[in-house]
Amino acid sequence: MSFISKILGNDDEEFKEVRVDREVLESVIFYSKQAYPNEFLAFFDGMIKDKILYITSLLFVPGETCETGAVVHTELIPMTTKYFGSVHSHPGPSAMPSTADLRTFSKYGYFHMIVCLPYSLETFKSYDRYGQPLDYTIGDYSHLVDYDPNDFFDEGDVVTDSDEFKPGFLDEKDDKFFKSLDEERKNQYEEFEERIQAQNQVLKIEINSDGTIKKITREFKE
Repeated sequence: MSFISKILGNDDEEFKEVRVDREVLESVIFYSKQAYPNEFLAFFDGMIKDKILYITSLLFVPGETCETGAVVHTELIPMTTKYFGSVHSHPGPSAMPSTADLRTFSKYGYFHMIVCLPYSLETFKSYDRYGQPLDYTIGDYSHLVDYDPNDFFDEGDVVTDSDEFKPGFLDEKDDKFFKSLDEERKNQYEEFEERIQAQNQVLKIEINSDGTIKKITREFKE
């Protein structure tokens, strides 16, 4: 991957590589399943170090979601808060950005991800602010986060033998349920993806002097 992105207009902050913490993606999987059949949306927090963008946590902003989209109140984000992109879920087996997604990409940061059914590490797709596919690496980067555990610890959070837990996002039955949804909706979302592709592309046709077609190309709309 060879690109240079400038964050929030600061020329001193450039990156040539993106690395995403595994726990961040697993959290997105969990919240996406909790939100289903509605979409889930959050922003990325992180840092740039040695020309590498590290995504280390999620920023949550109040908003409303439904089966076809999500709206967040970005006006509630403090001016001093820096975010590097966004992530949201699609309640179907397509992680291709819609026209509305592209607008979000262009406004909020430079690295964006979409996860689709059946909500797993394999069904994430990543994009730059123009909706072009972007590579990333998954790893453990939690050691880069500088925080004091005492600021978050509460005695009421201590787990006891009497606590009951619902199946987590790695539960086998849970995964089977979302995989079945994936199969049920696959045909529907293949048609949806074709429509989205048509909306986001411009067809250019070059004509020879004799009126025959010389070349047909597709270009992505910005």
